[in-house]
Amino acid sequence: MTGRLAGKVAVVTGAASGIGRAIALRFAAEGAAVVANDIAEGGRELEAEIAANGGTAWFCRADLRRKAEAAELMRSAGERFGALHILVNNAGVSGGRSVVEADDGDWERIMDLNLRGAWYCSKYAIPLMMASGGGSVVNIASTHAFRTQINHFPYHSSKAGMIAMAAGICVDFGAKGIRANSICPGFVETPLAEAHLRQFPDRERKVAAMLASHPLGRFGTPDDVAAAAVFLASDEASYISGTTLIVDGGRSAFQKAD
Repeated sequence: MTGRLAGKVAVVTGAASGIGRAIALRFAAEGAAVVANDIAEGGRELEAEIAANGGTAWFCRADLRRKAEAAELMRSAGERFGALHILVNNAGVSGGRSVVEADDGDWERIMDLNLRGAWYCSKYAIPLMMASGGGSVVNIASTHAFRTQINHFPYHSSKAGMIAMAAGICVDFGAKGIRANSICPGFVETPLAEAHLRQFPDRERKVAAMLASHPLGRFGTPDDVAAAAVFLASDEASYISGTTLIVDGGRSAFQKAD
């Protein structure tokens, strides 16, 4: 690693597994002090792993659906490390049903974490970033925001909202040194993705059918998304704000022949 985030303090939400874990590990390897947030105790293992590799990390448990806990997470991060420069809004849940079949419980379960949680974190992180001389917000959205599948409401709506939120942060706080961008991963090999695949009677057939729509011939990995997050969080992207980076192996560009 090249120390691209040396001297930076970063909060990564949903860091105990999958994409969030990969981002936290990569940020620490690039020199950032990482505040790893999750409600799962796997965050403590991540903290220990980063420390064992010579990095700096602190696990802070918080339920981001609760405003007070999100506020305390950011306050504690700033107090512990003296600044805050990067926020990665990664924590989220998937699933859903159709617009007609979905009920209030579906809406609240998905929107409360994916969108409300990202809002609360941004609300309390941005003032600390401004006090630290500027910063970068990276929202982990999804290609579902613009190219969804059957029965994914309100998941796709929550991810579209994250993209809109990043655009709003860009416009409202750009003059204060705050950048905000979104990453839209496609299908990424995570424990949740594997659980999804195992729902199908013939898992291998499903995998083959899905791979046929990926021009690069493979699914994404958490490290693919982490690399994009490092770039957007770093000073290399100092003139990039309000944009969306698609990380899906070309899937969203591919149209199958009939």
